[in-house]
Amino acid sequence: MLAIAAILGTVGVVGFGGNSGAVDKKEIQQSVSKLLAGIPQQGPTLGSPEAPVTVWVLADLKCPTVRLFVESYLPSILDTWVRTGDVKLVYRPLETDTYNEKNFYRQEIAALAAGRQDKMWNFALTFVQQQGDKFTDYATDGFVADIASQVPGLDRTRWQHDREDATFSRRVAHDLYVASKMEMSSTPSFLVGASGDKGSGDVSEAASVSLREEVEISLTKHIEALDEEAFKDAPTVGPLGVGYP
Repeated sequence: MLAIAAILGTVGVVGFGGNSGAVDKKEIQQSVSKLLAGIPQQGPTLGSPEAPVTVWVLADLKCPTVRLFVESYLPSILDTWVRTGDVKLVYRPLETDTYNEKNFYRQEIAALAAGRQDKMWNFALTFVQQQGDKFTDYATDGFVADIASQVPGLDRTRWQHDREDATFSRRVAHDLYVASKMEMSSTPSFLVGASGDKGSGDVSEAASVSLREEVEISLTKHIEALDEEAFKDAPTVGPLGVGYP
């Protein structure tokens, strides 16, 4: 694992006053589908399994700064790094703006369950663009079921069954524990590292290090811009040299 790049607005960033009013669900579905078109998914992973660099994305689906990142910066990251096969993104939940732990588990498990059908990123991005009012428990069973209904090709009966799998609640608990040990407390946060044995064998170690540094620099620029837009909330930096299981 090389270095960890930092990135984010802090917990409870103000502004972005909620999205509980009328939304064009069809337009959101089309924009999400277009954004992810042609990019492979497997569980929480978006991008080629052979990508030599992994970027772990720590997020709370209710975080307004995550929504800002998705809308303003994620498209260029996907086009520049992920579609080329150089980088894969791996989602990890981190509770920041969801103050009801039961609701946090509900929404994150719902997203991970969609990942059983390789639709996690569709679910997550659809959710993020339909965030409700801040500091409210809007992510009810009805809300997450409605988000699932907007994911093209998702078998909702299977999804409902998979949500009951205790594996997912253990996964969320484990990810929260790891993030806490690494002192990651803001969303979105990013860790940049080598993909390990699953990366492409065609990329030399020197080239991999160079690519990781280039990705880190690019992400840092996005984060600096995001930090400005998120009302200059103080960014946090992950501990150097720590991998993400």
